[in-house]
Amino acid sequence: MKRVLAAGVVTACVLLGQAPDASATILVSGSSNGLSASAQFTITGSTLTILLTNTDTAPNAVNPGWMPSEILSGLFFSLGGSAFTPTSAAIDPNSIAQLSKCNAGACAAATTNVGGEWSYAFGGVNDPDLAGANQGIASAGYLGTTASSAGNFNGPDLDTPVALGGTNFGIVPANFVDNSGNGGVDNDPLIKGHATFVLNIPSGLTESMISHVYFTYGTNLSEPSFTTGTTTTTTTSSGGGGTTGNVPEPSSLALLGIGLAVAARRFRRRSASKA
Repeated sequence: MKRVLAAGVVTACVLLGQAPDASATILVSGSSNGLSASAQFTITGSTLTILLTNTDTAPNAVNPGWMPSEILSGLFFSLGGSAFTPTSAAIDPNSIAQLSKCNAGACAAATTNVGGEWSYAFGGVNDPDLAGANQGIASAGYLGTTASSAGNFNGPDLDTPVALGGTNFGIVPANFVDNSGNGGVDNDPLIKGHATFVLNIPSGLTESMISHVYFTYGTNLSEPSFTTGTTTTTTTSSGGGGTTGNVPEPSSLALLGIGLAVAARRFRRRSASKA
């Protein structure tokens, strides 16, 4: 039976006093029962970039080592009403854990393209615990409309067998230590820290339309997952300058306007008395 974890947290802010940039970013983060992750979404024109990060710091206290159910292997969300085109899946150099477990000669310290180990699908995931999500990215073999032969982010097969399955190339924390896992985790190459996914999307979609975000773990949809429980978010401009802060409520903005008007009136009176 699937274990769905408690809702997470949405982190969002805006840059005040600055016109919106052509691109914007939202950061969605969540945590529950020792698992934590974040997804940063950026839309620039018809390009969606997702930075998916495992933000855990240690294995579950119940287990002495990392378990498959603690490997971040998927991201689901709702955006638009049609399929996207996966373009690339990339990691930083030197971020493949247990490098020797790759296919002979397939991986090196400088390897950055993991597009053959991750896949994308629109719809097709029939799971009530992912209700509302119509877009999915995963390294495990639970994308309902994804061929089981390979990933579709335009990359090579880095690990045998040629399939999306197991914990292969799932994301572990940046401080993961090789051979510190249980349940077969030590047998697979993994990604330390984060991975970046790029997809072509229909024009007109914005970050504020993203909802029903879920982080999924392990090798199948019976493993843990959690959702942020949000349907709306506030965008953060990606341009430089400005001051970062929370978005004022409408009533606060009204009070601010009244205060500025009063201050201006007092200033004019002082100036007139000195004339």
